[in-house]
Amino acid sequence: MTGEYVRAWRTGHGVELAVSRTVASGLIGVLDDLECALTGQRRRFARRPRPLPDRRLFPDAYFDREASDAFRAEHGEAMRRRVLDAVRRTAVLLGHARDSGEDPAVVSVPDVAVPDVFCALGHAQTLFVSRPRWNALVDWPTVTMRKGGRELTWLVTCQTALAEAALTAASQDTPAHPV
Repeated sequence: MTGEYVRAWRTGHGVELAVSRTVASGLIGVLDDLECALTGQRRRFARRPRPLPDRRLFPDAYFDREASDAFRAEHGEAMRRRVLDAVRRTAVLLGHARDSGEDPAVVSVPDVAVPDVFCALGHAQTLFVSRPRWNALVDWPTVTMRKGGRELTWLVTCQTALAEAALTAASQDTPAHPV
């Protein structure tokens, strides 16, 4: 299969997410970039990524800005650790699917891992929007023409497909591999 492809469906044990090898490799690179931005480490032979402050990663918990800043100061490290763990586990799932050699790569996401993958795909969008993602104004018809636009499109498409499949009740009629 050539080109870009994303599809998800519900199974009895979770969600199957089928992506083309191009998308799988791109997502793994994005998750690697996000991990580096969260930890402050640099990729091999690359410059240090721009740090992601908690204000960009996590929306305000309260209407009052000072209360929200205090909440982030108290809970920010634990929330960052949760996101980092989710990113690492998602990268492992995608890596196994990509390394299988199949095209499309089918990522088996057990029900217990769906929140991790959803969290990782959502927070990875922060790398490609200039404002916090919950306030970002994205011109979707032209998004692929800007730097990181393809990756942002993959993240949003995969997250949406994952959510739709996870919220669908599993049925006996669902084929095992509808690609």
